Amino acid sequence: MDLDKIRTTDWYRQETESAPYFIYRPCCGCLYWFHDQDSNIFWLCRNDLAKAYFSKDLMRQLAEKYLLKEREDFGFIDNLYNDWYQKVRVASEKIFEEINKSGVKKFSDSALLRINHRLASANFFMWNLFYIDIYDLDAEGLVKKELIEENVVLEDAEIADLMSQEKLISHQRSERDLLKIVEDIKKTPGALNTFLYISSPQNLHRLKLYPEIEKAIENYQSSYFWIYNSWGHTQVLTAFEIVENIKQILSGPRDTHKELDMLVNFSKEIKDKKTKIFKYYHLSKWGKQMFHFFGVISFWRDERKVQVQRLNHYLELVGTEMARRSNLNWEDIKKCDPLAIKSLPVKRSLTKKYETLFKKSYMLAWNGKSEYHLNPALSSKLEKIIEKSIDSAVTEIRGVIACTGKAEGRVVVINKMSEFSKMSQGDVLVTVSTRPEFVPLMKNAVAIVTDEGGITSHAAVVSRELKIPCIIGTQAATKKLKDGDWVLVNADHGVVIVK
Repeated sequence: MDLDKIRTTDWYRQETESAPYFIYRPCCGCLYWFHDQDSNIFWLCRNDLAKAYFSKDLMRQLAEKYLLKEREDFGFIDNLYNDWYQKVRVASEKIFEEINKSGVKKFSDSALLRINHRLASANFFMWNLFYIDIYDLDAEGLVKKELIEENVVLEDAEIADLMSQEKLISHQRSERDLLKIVEDIKKTPGALNTFLYISSPQNLHRLKLYPEIEKAIENYQSSYFWIYNSWGHTQVLTAFEIVENIKQILSGPRDTHKELDMLVNFSKEIKDKKTKIFKYYHLSKWGKQMFHFFGVISFWRDERKVQVQRLNHYLELVGTEMARRSNLNWEDIKKCDPLAIKSLPVKRSLTKKYETLFKKSYMLAWNGKSEYHLNPALSSKLEKIIEKSIDSAVTEIRGVIACTGKAEGRVVVINKMSEFSKMSQGDVLVTVSTRPEFVPLMKNAVAIVTDEGGITSHAAVVSRELKIPCIIGTQAATKKLKDGDWVLVNADHGVVIVK
C-alpha cells in the first residue's frame, strides 16, 4: 500500500447511516465496478455506518469517459439504464413476488436460504453495472465545459432546468397519489369530517363508510409501503400514517388542487421549458443530447434508491425469519454479511464474528480479483490519513449550487433517522446527503446544505422542485457546523456563512 500516494490524493467522501446486512454487498458491488482502480477507492463498513473514499481524479476521469460514450453513441445512457432496469429491477421484482405469494414462514429452511442468497446477490449486482455517483463531483463543470465549445452561456437556473429529469421521481409520484386521495375526500360529502375524527388506528373502521377512498388508501400503502426505508432501517408505512398525512394536508393552507395539477403536468411543463431554452440558445444536437444524458442520470439515481428501499424491506423480512428460526434477534442478524449465512439455524458464533469484524472497522479494497479486508491497524491509519486530507482541503463551507436563493436560519445537523425529531419549521437542514425519507424534513427547511451530491443528486432535484436554497457537495458542512449555529446560506454564490 503506497501511503505517500494516498496522502497526496485528492479524496471525495461518501457516508451514510447503515446496517451491514443492507450495505455490505453493495459496497462489494461498487468495488467490483471500480475493479481496476486499486488504491483509488476504499469502502469502510461498520455496524452503524458506511463510508466510501474515491479519488477525485478518478471520478472526473470516469465521468468524462461515459459522457464521451454518449457523445459518440446517442442513446448510450438509455441503453445502460434499460439494461440495469431489466437485470436489476425486473429480476428483483420476481423475487419479491415469490416472497409475497408464499410468505417467509412457509419457506423450508433450504428455500429460505436460497431466497436470502438471491436477494443479497441482487443487492451486489445492482451496484456493479454503473456507479452513477461519479457525476456527484462536477457534473455542472462538465456541462459548462461543453457549453463553452458550443459558445453558449446559460444561467445556472437554466442549466438546472435542462439537467432535470422529465419523469416524476418517487417522492413526486407519492405526493401526486396522496393529493388525489385528498381531492377525492374534499369532493365526497361527509368524508372530510370523518377523516378529522380518525385519531388512532382503532378508528380506521370509519374508512368503511367510504369504500372507494378506503381502497385508494390500501392501494397507496401497497405502492409506497417502503417509502420510509433507508440503509439503516426499514419501517412499513401504515394506513394510519397515511391518514395522518392526509389530515395534515386537509387542515393546512395548501392549495392541493394547484399542487396536484402541477404534478400531473410536470413532464409536459419541464419538456416545454427545455424546448424553449434549446430554441432560444440554438443548442446543437449534442447540446440537447448532453442534457438528456444528465436527465436520465438524475431519474436513474432515484430509481436506484427506490430499489434499495424495496430490497431492504425483503432482506429484513427474510433475515428476521432466519433469526426467529435460529433463536436470535434481527439486530444480531443485521450485523452480518447476508451471503455468509449458508445454513440454519444461524450460529451465534457467526453473528459475533461479523459484529466484531464491523466493529473493528476493516477497510474494504480490491486486490485485482475480489474485495478484501485490510487489517484493522492499516484500516485505521488509512482512514485518518484520508480524513485529514479531506479536512485540510476544506477552508470554507462552499459547494455546488443546487437551487439558488438566500436564507438565514438555525442549523440542525442530521446524520441519522433517530435525529429527525430535531428539525423544526424554518431550520437550515445540514446533512451528509438527503434520501427519500428526508423529504418531510426538506419541506420544513428554509435552506439545505449537504456534504455530498452533485447537480443530479436527490438533494439537488428535490430542492429545485421545492424552490428551497440548497448547496451540495461541501464535504465539510456536517463537520464544521453544529446544532444551533445561525447561518446565512448564500445559494447564489454557493457559500455558507456563520453569523
